Amino acid sequence: MTLPSRLRSYFEGGIVITKGVDRCLFAFPPDEWAAFKANIKANADLSAKGRQLSRMFFSMAFEATLDRQGRVLLPTKLAQYAGLSQSVTLAGVDDRLEIWDTEEWNRYLSTADESFAEIVEEFAGRDFGV
Repeated sequence: MTLPSRLRSYFEGGIVITKGVDRCLFAFPPDEWAAFKANIKANADLSAKGRQLSRMFFSMAFEATLDRQGRVLLPTKLAQYAGLSQSVTLAGVDDRLEIWDTEEWNRYLSTADESFAEIVEEFAGRDFGV
């Protein structure tokens, strides 16, 4: 996978890729991965679901560096999990990138767009610290 040149500076110190939610992959710069990891550790208790959550994110985590052309080779198991084909879409989501198979991303967007207004209404009025 090749990162666009405008994103490469965020990953100069390396990249950590792991399973994401909704059949995508999460890609973090190392400092954001450390914060994400600390959040999981602080909130995933020793319950069965907490252990499962930790295993899902941490057991598949892959640390790498980009080559001079901004490329990183994705492990086969992660690519299979996300159903990646030749065409992938990178979506910037706050502290991470999400890596999607383009067809799956388009399906997700069409479904999400249909319920976007409902989602906004659900979260309207909540204090996000802004």
